[in-house]
Amino acid sequence: TACVLHKRLKLNKDCYAVDMNLGCSAFVYGLATICSLLQCSTSKYALLIVGETMTKITSPEDRSVAMLFGDGGGAILLEKTENKSDVIQCLLKTDGEGYKAIIAPAGGFRNLHATTEEFTWDDGNVRSLYNTVMNGDDVFSFTISDVPRTIKEFLAKTETTIDDYDSCVLHQANGFILKMLAKKLKISEDKMPISIDRYGNTSAAAIPLTISDAFGNTDESKSMKFLMSGFGVGLSWGVVSASIDTKNIYPIVETD
Repeated sequence: TACVLHKRLKLNKDCYAVDMNLGCSAFVYGLATICSLLQCSTSKYALLIVGETMTKITSPEDRSVAMLFGDGGGAILLEKTENKSDVIQCLLKTDGEGYKAIIAPAGGFRNLHATTEEFTWDDGNVRSLYNTVMNGDDVFSFTISDVPRTIKEFLAKTETTIDDYDSCVLHQANGFILKMLAKKLKISEDKMPISIDRYGNTSAAAIPLTISDAFGNTDESKSMKFLMSGFGVGLSWGVVSASIDTKNIYPIVETD
């Protein structure tokens, strides 16, 4: 995908193009990776593109996920500067013990020639091995315990508080989880934008999509400090803080 986009964007051959395969935490992981590459290279610019077409691997008969996931993408351009006030800070975590909590069991080299037949699983939902399977209880437990704990660890390490941020943008997992996280972290409703009610859980694209949904239609130019957290498949999760000028946030484009 990275090389296909390199061709479409007509970029020069000195460009480093690479794919990262992750999911719900891909935005924060991708941002941390790009910052590391910029810091240890002579490159001045980097382009992070995140995208998901989750509906392609979601069974419409699976009541646990059919109404949850949506398709979306986002593009984030970064420029390396000497401005110390614009430092992007990151904290990433992984727990491979939970890899089965969100998974498409077939379709990759681990399970290459699995049957495509749909059947009724133990949880009563109909899906094939190529569809996304999510253990809701495990994901919920992980999200409301590890995620707020890591955000608090990030705040302690950066010597900041929730009040130091203009907006707290969390992965759009589901409405109930977002409310639980807001309560645990004492994030006010006006500081935590929500987009899942209109776009669904767009996985890797959820955070940039939510930012564009909340601030992409304003003509005002002001620097905002964002606290962002992505979490999910892996299990993997992370926290990132960054300052963004609202004039550089573009509105959402919808297409079929």
